Amino acid sequence: MVVGFGGSRSLVKSPLVAQVVAAVLARGSSVRVGCCVGADQLVVSAVLAAGAGASLVVCAAFGPDSGGSCPVSSIAGVKAAASAGASVTWWAGGGPAVPLAGRLASRSKAVFAGCSVAVFFAPGSGSLLAAAGAATRQIPVFVFAAVQPPSLPGCPGSWVASSFVGFPAWQWTPAQASLF
Repeated sequence: MVVGFGGSRSLVKSPLVAQVVAAVLARGSSVRVGCCVGADQLVVSAVLAAGAGASLVVCAAFGPDSGGSCPVSSIAGVKAAASAGASVTWWAGGGPAVPLAGRLASRSKAVFAGCSVAVFFAPGSGSLLAAAGAATRQIPVFVFAAVQPPSLPGCPGSWVASSFVGFPAWQWTPAQASLF
């Protein structure tokens, strides 16, 4: 199983991230994540702390020389992941000619391409757009948040209380097509 992770860029501390990532790795799954600070960086740190760099793919919206990075880029985290054996997809959102907002959006699509499950921690509006993209591709979406998240933009359905790798989470349940 390939688990794609994302979430809030403002998430600075969360033992839950490390616990969920450890449970995913213990099940023999691999991890895909973006290149930003916050949830992305916490996921990278958790994988590296588990000594599982080879199970990690990082999709970076910038180049190996840090060209194209921005204030929300975790340059040090991505380079540490690469040094620990992670696979890094540089310019995952498009080359330097693509505007930053477009690169970040395309990079998020790259993170969840080929994933079996999409998992988000404390998602904001950008993360919910990425979750909607995953849900549209029929990838199961789970969210770790204190309260029920807003609906996914453009995706009919609802959140239901569930669990992911043994931890309470919200799961997106697509609306059933009407038979009549």
